[in-house]
Amino acid sequence: MLNAVATLLACSASAFAPLRTAWRPVLRGTVARMELPTDAPVAAPVAVDVPVALEADAAAVDGSESIRLRTVCVALIGQYGKIEDILEAGELERELDFDGFTSLVDTLEVQCSAEDARAIFDLIDTDGSRTIDASELKAALRSSGAITSMYDDSLRTFGLLLAATLGFDALIFFTSGGTAAFDFLTAYFVEDSLSVDNLFVFLLIFRFFKVPPELVDTCLNYGIAGSIVLRGAFIFAGLAAVGAFKPLLLGFSGFLLFSSYQLLAGAGDDDDDDGLPQPVTDLLDRLPLTKTFEGKQFVVVNRDSSTTGTGAATVQLTQLTATLVSIALCDVIFAVDSIPAVLAVSDDPFVVYSSNIAAVVGLRSLYQLLSIAVADLVYLEKAVALVLGFVGLKLGAEVAGLEVSSALSLGVIVSTLGGGVLLSLLERDRS
Repeated sequence: MLNAVATLLACSASAFAPLRTAWRPVLRGTVARMELPTDAPVAAPVAVDVPVALEADAAAVDGSESIRLRTVCVALIGQYGKIEDILEAGELERELDFDGFTSLVDTLEVQCSAEDARAIFDLIDTDGSRTIDASELKAALRSSGAITSMYDDSLRTFGLLLAATLGFDALIFFTSGGTAAFDFLTAYFVEDSLSVDNLFVFLLIFRFFKVPPELVDTCLNYGIAGSIVLRGAFIFAGLAAVGAFKPLLLGFSGFLLFSSYQLLAGAGDDDDDDGLPQPVTDLLDRLPLTKTFEGKQFVVVNRDSSTTGTGAATVQLTQLTATLVSIALCDVIFAVDSIPAVLAVSDDPFVVYSSNIAAVVGLRSLYQLLSIAVADLVYLEKAVALVLGFVGLKLGAEVAGLEVSSALSLGVIVSTLGGGVLLSLLERDRS
């Protein structure tokens, strides 16, 4: 049985590796021109005296409006590459009044109500001139109250989760020793860096299916839960496979080194396809889909005599189900190098799985923040490539009998990722 699992895992890696390597740079290139759906209904303000209970409802409406404005701002920042192209082509004036701004929003196909457009225009028209500079729109949006409050909320939440992760690591230190604690942190940083790709997957799929804003959190939560389950299955299958066939570790090592080379060489960078991977679209073509969202329903039952001739009930999957199926399948594709990488750090199932959960949950808290910031981290992909190369070499060395300490591994990985982020920020400031 274990040998069968090993064979299946190895075949899965070889089958999905080219697809993942080719698709990764496509996703990163797509983010620069990606918009999130922002067509949530607008609640009209009511200026009346209300009791405390109704004031709470009004606060909820204000919170919903704030989230909606943030979503539009994120979409506009993501489309700034198109704005620059339009400016260079002379198709857009640098100085925009409100009408010019709304026309630009329509051109970018960012769905936004007139009320939200007015609110955002007023946010970035800081000097009250009733005009904005299109060439400085990105900086103005970043410094607007909508984005800065989102940054504060995201960083606060992530800080709490990071503190909880470090506290959990301290518990591992006292219960299992320093080696296990170092391995947990190392695996956490490896998975954190590799799981950023899940963010690109979410952004691409939300855009592809035009997920309504009110369902984005639902999709994210289901997507994270599915990721935890699927990665758990991959991790324990990988551990079983390695236990049954030790030379498989050399295959993992070679695969990680190959993935590192592909990323450093920029393989697939010329692709310009922002669609879903072929296996995903092939599966969706075979499913009975409604092509529409029906609230939070996963299936709908139709009684249509025109299609069946008998009026019998037919069951169809909603667009929400299609979105979640796509997220699950893409997560399988993107786990192909993630799982070997974390198995190169430790063979302790508890350490490997818990570090995966901590990394994925942490990224969920930074979803909106990273959807903006990751476009600025131009050297992060190269840093991740170096990390993959390092863990591949580490795994190969350990198969050959050369032990690499957990502390050294943690230091190399953290410094590499930190250097990638620092260089990216310096490049952003220089630009």
